[in-house]
Amino acid sequence: MTVAEEVTEKETKGEVKETTEEEIKITRQIDVGEILSNLFPEINHIRKGGTANDITVRGFGRDNINVLLDGMRIYGACPNRMDPAIFHMSTRQVKEIQILEGPFDVENQGSLAGVVNLISRDPEAGAGGSVYFTGGFFNYIHGGFEAYGGNDRVKVLTGYSKQFSHPYKSGEGKRITEYPQGTAAYKLSELDHTAFNIDNVWVKTVITPDEENTIKINYGFDEAKDVLYPYLLMDAVYDRTHRINGEYEIKPLGVKVSAYWNFVKHDMQDRWRKSSSGWSRGYMMRTLAKTKTYGAKVVKSWKIEDINLKTGIDAYLRNWKADNTLMNLDNRGMIPDVDIKNVGIFVKGSKKIDRFIVSAGFRVDRTKSEADRNALGTANSTLYSAYYGTNYSLSKTDTYPSGNMVVRYKLDKRSSVYIGFGHTVRVPDPQERYTALAKPMTKPNWVGNPNLKPTKNNEVDAGFEYYRGLFGIKGNIFYSDLTDYVYLYKLTTGPKPAQSYQNIDAHIYGGDITVIGMLTDTVSVEAGAAYQRGKKDSGNYTDSDLAEIPPLKTRLAIKYDNGTVFGQIEGIYASRQGDVDSDLQEQPTKSYYVVNVKTGFNAGNRAFIGVGIDNLFDKNYYTHLSYLRNPFSTGTKVPEPGRFVYMNVNYRF
Repeated sequence: MTVAEEVTEKETKGEVKETTEEEIKITRQIDVGEILSNLFPEINHIRKGGTANDITVRGFGRDNINVLLDGMRIYGACPNRMDPAIFHMSTRQVKEIQILEGPFDVENQGSLAGVVNLISRDPEAGAGGSVYFTGGFFNYIHGGFEAYGGNDRVKVLTGYSKQFSHPYKSGEGKRITEYPQGTAAYKLSELDHTAFNIDNVWVKTVITPDEENTIKINYGFDEAKDVLYPYLLMDAVYDRTHRINGEYEIKPLGVKVSAYWNFVKHDMQDRWRKSSSGWSRGYMMRTLAKTKTYGAKVVKSWKIEDINLKTGIDAYLRNWKADNTLMNLDNRGMIPDVDIKNVGIFVKGSKKIDRFIVSAGFRVDRTKSEADRNALGTANSTLYSAYYGTNYSLSKTDTYPSGNMVVRYKLDKRSSVYIGFGHTVRVPDPQERYTALAKPMTKPNWVGNPNLKPTKNNEVDAGFEYYRGLFGIKGNIFYSDLTDYVYLYKLTTGPKPAQSYQNIDAHIYGGDITVIGMLTDTVSVEAGAAYQRGKKDSGNYTDSDLAEIPPLKTRLAIKYDNGTVFGQIEGIYASRQGDVDSDLQEQPTKSYYVVNVKTGFNAGNRAFIGVGIDNLFDKNYYTHLSYLRNPFSTGTKVPEPGRFVYMNVNYRF
């Protein structure tokens, strides 16, 4: 795709954001989710521990946004999202990250409110590579190497990275392992336990037999061991992931065929917590979970007169199984071997009319969700009937359309305004429909809702971008009307209260603005702000506020770069969030302001040395998404890291 075509593609969408490996390179490179949260005010991270931070975009999270790796679907195995999709590509593999906000994606099923696509680097011709190392406070290290080789026909890139850290300390000088209390507290012997120990291996091959055909094959393996999650009641003993994806592009025909497969196995236990004391097996509770996803897509690009068209068909299967042990309860089938099978077709097109660019997309999906009743253990086998009687089924097929339309008006070559409308649908995930977890009589059960309907989003977006000389400003506003939004609640119709899910009607609205500019030949400025608010419109509630909606957040960065030496001062501010859901015992969060500084030196294209200090003034603070909400417990609030000094070294050969 040429540069001109890329620009046209962006102009046919709503709000699009991007970040590159150069911006990632100067961070401490622990976690992609945290990096995006620092760069974009409308993206926020969910802090569970030292790494593996999940993200929200405009207040939408979990399966309400699609997170893809090179266009591949991947799902974590943990029922509490210890291993979100964004965790399964290391920072060293990323070339760029594309973020499409709003309901304007018809190429992927279920993009209810946005898409985040992590794109890996391709190998280069010739021979070479790099070695790199990042070290910082709390015994944090991240090191590894990459090597590439080949010619114009065949090129191969291989790499390995290692990440390791002990628990970080907050601004008040306490390790994050000191925050959980009661039986969830860590044993005294484990307060300085490894916070994470992660190995990543990857190989990417690009075959170009001629100028008209390109084949890409990408394999990755990740193993995360000893990952602590003070936010939750258990920690990950290990999380192992295999992923492979391939792509074949026939340029003269405008055809691209892709396929993928991935497998995640996850073991979480409370063996390092006080709750495991007295159990000879080493734990009181454990969940062993597995998920696999495989799929394929065929896309054809067309041009009929002056209309650009793209048509496609895709299909995938997602399987998820989780077995739980809790005290002496047989909780096999916590996620009872659920299959989600989807087939969809789509068409999208765009046309220029004078200064207008009109684009539209349409998609139809058929999705079957089915749980295996035989996978349920003794304790879980009667949960659905206990709460829903006989009025439920463990198999459901949903057929639904989605689509969008965007009209953009070009003010000049670089500046424009747009308005768009999108309708998207997201089928409930296996956990929301089919979770089954029986607990002792004094504890609430956790049960899915097999009768859940798909969530539908009708959203209007409007925005602008304006450039004059070396300065630019862009912004957008949105209003999302949600029908049958899947929402956590306290189910009281059964033998005892249970954590479950219901369909409600709701709306989320907000916007963001970004200013960029060059003050001199070497000094630039970036400023941004984002705000969103969520409200319930129906359902069983006494508080109309939606949970897990981040408050106003702003970012201001001043940069210096003369090509050899660079420096950056960055300030991030988040306001107090008092609009919380008291039905889920959500708590207000105080405002915070932190300052981060970075500087570095480039020795040509060979060597790079950088030093950074995050949270320069050692503030003790929490993001609003720093603890688990449910109707029964406020969870453990996990603070952000205190002052974090680190160094990056990279050498290319």
